[in-house]
Amino acid sequence: MSKISLRNINKKYPNADHCSVQDFNLDIEEGEFIVLVGPSGCGKSTTLRMIAGLEDITEGEFILDGEVVNNVSSKDRDIAMVFQSYALYPHMSVRENIGYGLKLRNYPAQTTKKQVDAISKDLFLTQYLERKPKELSGGQRQRVALGRAMVRTPKLYLMDEPLSNLDAKLRTTTRTEISRMHRAKGAITVYVTHDQVEAMTMADRIVLMSMGEVQQIGSPKELFTNPKNCFVATFIGMPSMNLIEGTYKDGQFSCPAFTILVCDSDRIILDGAGYDGKLIFLGARSSSIRSGKKYEQAFPDSCFETTAKNVEYLGDSVNVFFDAAPMNMFVGTLGTGEREVEIDEKITLVIDNTKLHFFDSETEESIKFNVKAAK
Repeated sequence: MSKISLRNINKKYPNADHCSVQDFNLDIEEGEFIVLVGPSGCGKSTTLRMIAGLEDITEGEFILDGEVVNNVSSKDRDIAMVFQSYALYPHMSVRENIGYGLKLRNYPAQTTKKQVDAISKDLFLTQYLERKPKELSGGQRQRVALGRAMVRTPKLYLMDEPLSNLDAKLRTTTRTEISRMHRAKGAITVYVTHDQVEAMTMADRIVLMSMGEVQQIGSPKELFTNPKNCFVATFIGMPSMNLIEGTYKDGQFSCPAFTILVCDSDRIILDGAGYDGKLIFLGARSSSIRSGKKYEQAFPDSCFETTAKNVEYLGDSVNVFFDAAPMNMFVGTLGTGEREVEIDEKITLVIDNTKLHFFDSETEESIKFNVKAAK
């Protein structure tokens, strides 16, 4: 099994003012599924291409199984890569495209057929095996590209937004199959996407990037529950975490929309630890903003009245956007059985003040408050 390390990796293109990737450090253990995620232009695809050997590393070391392989050609790194573009051979059938890598490595014909048949079944391509790429839809071509990579077991699977051309239903099915095949084969997978749902559902660990720099590395749960800074807090989670600027003083957070008591999970008041009287950001997930008598009774020190400005019905829940003037609106997720909410309706909301996050308003880094006194 393989292990890889990326040490102080930098990538700067000629004539560029800034590095596209800066000080990237990551150790990947055997069998891990790593997802590089972030907005367009954050450096995730460039990082993947450096791992693949398709881009030179300006500074730093890429270590594969204990050896520095910066100058090893792509074809000698024993990788299988799926690009966002299909890159299929137009004159070959689906069967020939999927099995081409095995043919180059002189696999016996019967072994090749068996493995192509198996991967085709997993990717719902069996009925298309004798077709040419031009006879397939975009989604079918993308699945052929996936099959061509996953038909064998290299040291590394590298995937650059492989589900971008699939419809919503097929995306869900295919990401499940990719995860299953990854576990079965046991090779390292490095997967690039801008879709946080793919990152959260597939990754063992997420590497969240912005502007060429790593913002946080951790499990999906870790990034969701303990975001390192405002960027991580608002990027991970749907809807985004609400960030509300206000002042902390004497165990209370105050902003133009409301004033609430700040507690830990045991309902103990928290101390601002040097932030008393200063502006900070309060972070609250939409699932922590509720409505109804039972919540008002449970959290009597964090109720306030506001106005609903928009309603999004999602089936088993409803996202309601509330007025927080002069700030931007914030959103709460209410269960459909909680209550009906109309646009422009005044409503009493409750924030679960045991599930709050706090961030420095200047650095935007997470800050931790300490226990102050029993309530």
